[in-house]
Amino acid sequence: MSGKRKSSNAAVPPSSTSAHARFLAAADRVFLHCGYDGSTIRAIAAEAGTSLANLSRHWSGKEDLFREVFARHFDRIHAAQNERLDAVEQAAAGGRPAVRAVLQAFYDPALQAGVGPREQRLSHMVYCRALVDPAQPVRRIVAILIRQVSQRVIGLLRRALPEFDAETFYLIVATAMGAYIQPQLFGMQLARAVGIRFGDVDWSRASALMANLVDSGIRQVTVGSTVGPGRRRAADPGTSVKEKYSQAQSLE
Repeated sequence: MSGKRKSSNAAVPPSSTSAHARFLAAADRVFLHCGYDGSTIRAIAAEAGTSLANLSRHWSGKEDLFREVFARHFDRIHAAQNERLDAVEQAAAGGRPAVRAVLQAFYDPALQAGVGPREQRLSHMVYCRALVDPAQPVRRIVAILIRQVSQRVIGLLRRALPEFDAETFYLIVATAMGAYIQPQLFGMQLARAVGIRFGDVDWSRASALMANLVDSGIRQVTVGSTVGPGRRRAADPGTSVKEKYSQAQSLE
């Protein structure tokens, strides 16, 4: 099978809808156990209980198949994140959005996706596995899938934090993204390390607390202390971002 997507003229018969769903579900299971490189088309067809020829009626190749597999799971989370971010932008009314609100809107849908019905938890597992799978086709697919939401979050954070120089802002974003990724990818191991049950975590509370922790950390940063030799200051020496940030947030 080639890597080129089939022409839209090659329509899949309506009767094959259930087979299409079986292939996708089978690809989920094989990917979770084997990763992308270990997920052969033959193994997915066997898991779905069908033939390679039947699978090729739906997708032009392995990367084409996984483009749809991942989109199903990423799109659910991104739709919820965008809905929450819409509300944040409306509340900001063109001004500076609240950092805490931006982060919670970003964190909550993904963290909540890891709990609930089995289908939802499996979907979240595929999402997390895809984020860290090292295969180049996965990197290409994921980069496209996450681009819109990640750029939107970064843009909102930049609007909320205009006083920071580029390097400091980069470190703030890296910290915020790290808080997003860590509990989703390594939450179970960390829970065992600190002696709690991962399944008992209240993720609604967790997303609010994590957003608050990152937001509170930003408030402690002083612009003057973040500027190294030769780097232009974003404000007068010693100006406290905590003061400026608190004043701006109080006006919202």
